[in-house]
Amino acid sequence: MLPEPDLPGHAERVVADLAARGTRELLAVALAGLAAGDRDVLLLIAWEQLTYQEAGRALGIPVGTVRSRLHRARARVREALAGTGSSTTVTEILSND
Repeated sequence: MLPEPDLPGHAERVVADLAARGTRELLAVALAGLAAGDRDVLLLIAWEQLTYQEAGRALGIPVGTVRSRLHRARARVREALAGTGSSTTVTEILSND
C-alpha cells in the first residue's frame, strides 16, 4: 500500500491564498508609491530577471544608477511592508542579486 501524499488540507490552502492576496495588494500599493525610475529598475531586476547591465541598457542609465535606484526601491518596499507578516514573500521578491 502506498503512503498518502502530504498535501495541505483545505483550511491551509485557504489561509495561504488569503495571505497571498493580502501581500499582492500591499505590494501593489508599495510599488505605486515608488518614483517611476525606482519602480522601473525594481521590476526589471526582480520580475524580468535582467542583470544590472541589461536594466541599465534598457533604461539608458549607468549601472551605478541602476544599483542606487534598486537599493532605494528595495528599502522603501521593505519599509512599506514591515510588520505585515509578509517578510518571507517580500524577501523572495526583492532578492534577485
